[in-house]
Amino acid sequence: MDKFCKAVADVLETESVTLDTRFRETEGWCSLTAFGLLVMMENDFAAPVGIDAFLGFHTVRDLLREALVAFAASLFGVSRDEVRAARCGSIPQWDSVNHLRLVMESEERFGLSFPLERIPELRTIEDFLR
Repeated sequence: MDKFCKAVADVLETESVTLDTRFRETEGWCSLTAFGLLVMMENDFAAPVGIDAFLGFHTVRDLLREALVAFAASLFGVSRDEVRAARCGSIPQWDSVNHLRLVMESEERFGLSFPLERIPELRTIEDFLR
């Protein structure tokens, strides 16, 4: 989360953000800032977002969720919609090996950190955000 939140904070030109930061309420918010977030999502996190979807996002958590979904979809070779509806083991691609890959690579890519004992509890993308 540190890496992802720092990237968002940089775009918003603010010192820091949390997952609950309502990014449209930050000082200086404008269409150029929105464009910056869209570019960040696509270029830095390989998670292109359409304008219609972006309009439904309100918090940094929403942005991170979409980035995680895009990453998992790419890792598993399935659609984002399949990942949104999936649980570990509910699709053949989300097996135990790919589960560990998702955890470890999410830690690296987004700056997330999961205690070893919590890894078995990460069953959905929402679990990664808690």
